[in-house]
Amino acid sequence: MSTQSASAPSGDLSFEPNGKVAVVTGAAGGIGLGMARAFTSAGMSVVLSDLDADRVEAAAASLRDEGHDAIGVATDVTKFDEVQSLADAAMDTYGKVDVLCNNAGAAVFAKLYNVTMDDWQWTLDVCLMGPIHGVKVFQPLVQQSQGGGHINTTSSVSGLIAGAASGPYNVAKSGVIALMATLEREFRIQKGPHRASVLCPGPINTEISRNSVRNRKAVKGEVSEGGEASKKLGDKIGNFLANGMDPDEVGHIVLNGMMEGKFWIFTHPKLLKLYREQNEMMDENGMLSMGKLT
Repeated sequence: MSTQSASAPSGDLSFEPNGKVAVVTGAAGGIGLGMARAFTSAGMSVVLSDLDADRVEAAAASLRDEGHDAIGVATDVTKFDEVQSLADAAMDTYGKVDVLCNNAGAAVFAKLYNVTMDDWQWTLDVCLMGPIHGVKVFQPLVQQSQGGGHINTTSSVSGLIAGAASGPYNVAKSGVIALMATLEREFRIQKGPHRASVLCPGPINTEISRNSVRNRKAVKGEVSEGGEASKKLGDKIGNFLANGMDPDEVGHIVLNGMMEGKFWIFTHPKLLKLYREQNEMMDENGMLSMGKLT
C-alpha cells in the first residue's frame, strides 16, 4: 500500500470515523469491499449492500471473522423501495447511519452505434439513478449524524473525460459528479458539519465488466448482444483493469479523503493532466482534445 493512502491526515479532522456507521453499495467485492475494509479498520460498523445476496453475505462474514461489525443486505439500487429497505435494515441494526457510499456500478463497453436502448437504461439505472435513490433515502439520516455525516459517490475519471466506446457509462458518471457537487454546495449553504464527496478512480483491479454481465442477466434475464467486437473490447478493458490499483488501497484513499474534508477524491491524480489539456483546448480554440484522446 502506498504511503499516500495509508498515512493518517494531519491537522483538524473534518470527519472522525471511530464509532460511525457506514452503508456501502456494490460492496460484495472490488472498490466497495475495499471501502468496507478501510472503514472497519478505523473503528466503523458497516452495512454492505450488493445485488448478489450470497456474495455480499460472504463479504460481511469475512469482516466479522476478523472481529469487525458488519452485516450484508441484498439490494437492487435501481429500485427505490429496495434502497429504502436497505436504510431500514441499517437503522434496525445500528439505529443510525453516518456515512453513505454509493458505489454500485455497471458498464457497457461498445461504440455508440452499437449501444442499444436497453444498454442505456440498464447503465443509467445502476450508475445514476442508484446514487439518486441513495441520496434521496439516506440524506435525512446522514444529516442526523452527530459530529457530521458524509455521502460519497463513486464516479470515474470517465466522468471528467469522456473516452470512446463507453457512452452510457460516461454519461452516468458525469451526472454523478453534478449530483454530488450540488449536494456538497447545499451542505455548505446549511453551514452544518455534513459533507459530500465524489470518488473519481482511474484503473482499478475490479471485475466491473464481468460483474455487469452477471448482474444484468440476474435481474433482466438478458445481456447485450454487442457482437464479437464488443466482446473483444470488454476483454481488452478487463485485462487492462487487472493491472490496476488494489481496491483495498482505494478504500484507504476514500477514508483519508473524507477525514480531510475533500470533495474530489482521486486514485490517479496524474490523469488530471488529460482533463487540464481538454480544458485548455476548450479555452484556446473550442476543440475537444488533441493527442491521446483524439
